[in-house]
Amino acid sequence: GEWWVIKQAFMKNRLYQGKKVMTWCQHCETAVAKHETEYENVNDKSIFVKFPLKGKDKEFLIIWTTTPWTIPFNLAVMVGPEIDYLKVDVDGEKYIMAKALAGVVVQSVFNKKMTVLEEFKGKEREGWGYEHPFAKIIPDYTELKEAAKNVHTVILSEQYVDTTAGSGLVHCAPGCGPEDQEAAKPYEIPAFNNLSEDGFFPEGMGKFSGLRAKVDDDKFVAALKELGFLITTTSVEHDYPHCWRCHKPLIFRTTKQWFFKIEDLRQE
Repeated sequence: GEWWVIKQAFMKNRLYQGKKVMTWCQHCETAVAKHETEYENVNDKSIFVKFPLKGKDKEFLIIWTTTPWTIPFNLAVMVGPEIDYLKVDVDGEKYIMAKALAGVVVQSVFNKKMTVLEEFKGKEREGWGYEHPFAKIIPDYTELKEAAKNVHTVILSEQYVDTTAGSGLVHCAPGCGPEDQEAAKPYEIPAFNNLSEDGFFPEGMGKFSGLRAKVDDDKFVAALKELGFLITTTSVEHDYPHCWRCHKPLIFRTTKQWFFKIEDLRQE
């Protein structure tokens, strides 16, 4: 019966292969379904990072992440269209952050003082271009930008951006999370993730070639610090998915999967 359904889909041109971001165990080298994951409360290192705006002098988008190894795969920064944002001066540099979070983060986390320079809605900054912190050491970005014009720009997402934590700007790596992939689709930004099945960065990733996702988080943090883009690190306690077989932390990886095209049938 299942094969009959697949054959009907094939005959009606509804069977196709595409890319999907999956939870992945790099130790067992296999995809792990959502219902197979075991969540554990862990302490991780989170980082605040500066992404320099194109054509601006000392002006930065401030992002926060608990997965430093995904920064090389960053292709966009998400903002909430109706969220209020500020441009603030911090020690001569201009930071872009959500109004609801700027004061707390700058004063309590960065231990700095700030001066408000400008206020605007997220939707007013759609399409802003920025330089990736690792642009000078990862040549793969040039090809990605030529294929997709919206790579390394500010995109809008009402669903995946809020002001409960972080900076109000969300680092978007479409190849490292289903939500990121979904948010990037309307902008035709690809799911870039070239990790091997055992979680290693391949050749062509500059100084990161040979490093392992999540395992080598500290080395990505060190690289950001060396380049001058790391603001600070903080410890965060959160639930993180683990493999039900080996009980080690999972990562996200872009995989080829088979799909039924049913979008045009859903309503019926």
